[in-house]
Amino acid sequence: MSKAHRLFFALVPDAAVRREVARAQTRLNGSGRAVPPANFHVTLAFLGLQEAAVLPEVSALAGQLEFEPCRAVMDQVGVFPRAGVLWLGVSAIPEPLRRFQQDLMDALQAAAIGYDPKPWTFHLTLYRRLRKPFPTLSSLAIEWSLSGFDLVESAAARKGVEYRSIGHWRAAG
Repeated sequence: MSKAHRLFFALVPDAAVRREVARAQTRLNGSGRAVPPANFHVTLAFLGLQEAAVLPEVSALAGQLEFEPCRAVMDQVGVFPRAGVLWLGVSAIPEPLRRFQQDLMDALQAAAIGYDPKPWTFHLTLYRRLRKPFPTLSSLAIEWSLSGFDLVESAAARKGVEYRSIGHWRAAG
């Protein structure tokens, strides 16, 4: 049996956006476990455990999709109370991104590649195992020029989880 990989498609911020998000994370000072800046991302589709033999098919599927560049403004702070997660989000998902995410889900379904079918929300996790009271931030606007997407592998590390991009596709144009 080949090695299984825990995979997801994601938007991965560049260094400048990562720094801005890390500053917001510090300002929020959540009472939980801070996500390391190296792990910041927005999941587009969670594939879960997949056999290594599926990787070429997943990569080929991603290469056939067209990602239109767009801009998102992270201007919302939210909480998933049951999961104890504090996140950054957007008040308006750019239409090209909304279409792309749906196209990605449709392509995964058509190819019979397993994925988590939960409704998608644009969120970048800042803290896990958050304890009450939930922190708030009065004003926030982090601009993010979206110019591609990644296939990411999640692997156990000494201090939690490490995410490693195993494929990147740039936006058309």
